[in-house]
Amino acid sequence: MQSQNAAKSYTPIDPARFRRVEQQPIPAGVSYERGAFYHILASLRQNKLAVICLVLLAIITIASLLAPLSPYDPDTYDLMNKLAPPSPQHLFGTDELGRDYFTRALYGGRVSLAVGFFSMLVSVTLGTIIGTVSGYLGGVVDMVLMRILDIVMSVPTFLLIIIINAYLKPGLSTMIFIIAIFAWMSVARVVRAETMSLKERDFVLAAKNLGTSHLVILFRHIIPNMSSSIIVAASLSIASAILTESSLSFLGFGVRLPTSSWGSMLQSAQGQILYNPLLAVFPGLLILITVLSFNVLGDILRNALEPKLVK
Repeated sequence: MQSQNAAKSYTPIDPARFRRVEQQPIPAGVSYERGAFYHILASLRQNKLAVICLVLLAIITIASLLAPLSPYDPDTYDLMNKLAPPSPQHLFGTDELGRDYFTRALYGGRVSLAVGFFSMLVSVTLGTIIGTVSGYLGGVVDMVLMRILDIVMSVPTFLLIIIINAYLKPGLSTMIFIIAIFAWMSVARVVRAETMSLKERDFVLAAKNLGTSHLVILFRHIIPNMSSSIIVAASLSIASAILTESSLSFLGFGVRLPTSSWGSMLQSAQGQILYNPLLAVFPGLLILITVLSFNVLGDILRNALEPKLVK
């Protein structure tokens, strides 16, 4: 009886009530995938401080690159106009030798940013190669490389930099080389840890089973998949290199006069700190803003490029 009632209550479905949905072809050149640039913009919209840091860093970089357009020579003395206060003619005033302080700050920015950028390229490249090889091969190679790294890191790096710099010919290239050879170790540690995790993933094991060479696996599969960690390490490396260069120049082991950098400007300003503190404030603020901007932007790039953190 129940089966007869169920049969009577059953109402057939009219096929005309349904509309067939067919997949429409995607036009050529159109992609609905959200790329890295979209995620970077989204992260910037959520962090107003990062936008401010990006604008300030762009202003400092562009102004430093356009330093030759300044009407003043950074090394020309004007003793009749020394220690002048800030004015429309001299935005940062003049130093104890009458040189335009704003122009010297721009040329100092060229030196500091160049040291930070090129030392970052060398240290990140060296650290990525060593860390990847160590983490991928493992065994004796990993043990030897990591013990060498531990020995070097156990010695005060800044002291070694000062000692080596005292025996080498002073100059910009020497400064970049010295900072770079002691900055790769932190990058190598991060890259090694990422490599040890990635080499156990299914796509790497599948590439090995297909007979793919180790170099192809390293440069096509492993390194691109840890690009976010490398980018963060690079941004931190630039900030650290600028601080190291400023410290060395402040102690007299950096670039030689009359070439200016933000650190050497601080060194020159210490003799006038009680009478004209602005001579120390301007380069100090430029160092602070630049280093802080690189650190903040590094976090933004990590959040935007790391798939686990992208929502």
